[in-house]
This record gives sequence, structure tokens and C-alpha cells, in this order.
Amino acid sequence: MINGKVLENVRRQLVQRMENLQDTVSRAAVRMKGIPDNQADLLDQAATEHDRALELAIRARESHQLREIQETILHIDRGQFGICVSCGKTISPKRLLLAPMSRLCAPCKEKTELHRNHQGGYGHDYDTECGNYAT
Repeated sequence: MINGKVLENVRRQLVQRMENLQDTVSRAAVRMKGIPDNQADLLDQAATEHDRALELAIRARESHQLREIQETILHIDRGQFGICVSCGKTISPKRLLLAPMSRLCAPCKEKTELHRNHQGGYGHDYDTECGNYAT
């Protein structure tokens, strides 16, 4: 398990990442409000729609990251940080330091990746043991 000082540092880094992402999302919302809806030139309109779609995809990814960070901070605060959501075993401290938002221990993560690759899926891993999506 991770000691208290290291855990505090991980939490502090997560809070900083969360604040940075929130700031980025806020600035992007202001930028998107400035994008004109209708343009006379069809090429300009197509380029604007492309830019808007790209911006929305990035915002969706950032929103997902924010939720993951918030969930990880909650796990830390509740004393559940580092516990695999699939098998309940402790996630290695080395893995947590490299990827603090990990919800699965290495063996469970490997199982879900094998299952996903076998199914040809993309995106979140589906944990067949507990029936949850995990990262």
C-alpha cells in the first residue's frame, strides 16, 4: 500500500490536474460561444463545423478525465484507493504511482484487455467478473 505522504502527494497532483482541466474547459466554452453559427461561404461553414466537432470531441474527453479524477479523489478520501474494483485485491503501488486513476490490478486489467481484444472492442474495458466498465 502507498504510505500517507505519497498518497497526499498523489491527491494534490490529482487536484491540480482537475483544476487545470476545469480551467481549460471554461476557456474552451468561451471560445466556442465566439464561433459564428452561419457563414455565407460554404467552405468557411464546413471548416467551422469541423472545428466545432473537433472541439466538442476534445471537451468530451476532458469531461471524462475530470470524472475519473474526481472519482479517484473520492476513492482516496474514502480509503478505497488502490483496491481493485474487480477482485478486491491491492493494486501495486508502482502501478498506482504510474497511473493513479487505475481501477484494476495488473492481472485484472490484462484479463479485460484480452477480452476486449478478443471481442474487437475499443474504448473502456469491460470487466467480465464484476460486470463493470473500468480503466
